[in-house]
Amino acid sequence: MDALRVFGAGPVVLKDFVKSRKHEWATACFIPSAADRPSVERVVRRFVELQGPDLVGGLVFRQYLELERVGQHPRSGMPLGREFRLWFAAHQLIACHAAWDDVADRPADVPDQRFVDLARGVERCLFTMDVAQDRLGGWWITELGDGQVAGLPRAAVGVAFYGALVAAFGGEG
Repeated sequence: MDALRVFGAGPVVLKDFVKSRKHEWATACFIPSAADRPSVERVVRRFVELQGPDLVGGLVFRQYLELERVGQHPRSGMPLGREFRLWFAAHQLIACHAAWDDVADRPADVPDQRFVDLARGVERCLFTMDVAQDRLGGWWITELGDGQVAGLPRAAVGVAFYGALVAAFGGEG
């Protein structure tokens, strides 16, 4: 509870150093009030139980950011926000895809150049940058991920994506 004090009574999301339990949104991920000890204990207990031996690095509490909503996940009830995954290889943006396969959301107005500029400071040759638009129209980086373990949305799987990946590293795309 000491670690949560910084959030006051605001909502938080729980994950470990690598994964969340977003598909168990209400029971193992979202905590409506960081000050509500019974809720915190219930969600943490369930998260740890579900992660089991796959728990990596410890618990991470993040401030919940209310995003521009584009739907609701049919299984978990989690609110689906306007979120995108940007793929970088050799510090080049090679792809941008909507985070949710079930939502027809196009990345046309994602401010690519701003994120490309920030990505130059990342000391990795292959990584993902998850970005999201909040309810007021602002854009946020919500997470950086290792490109080797990041999930590919259905829209990303194909010749164009893999060709761009090869080309970024100096091969023929």
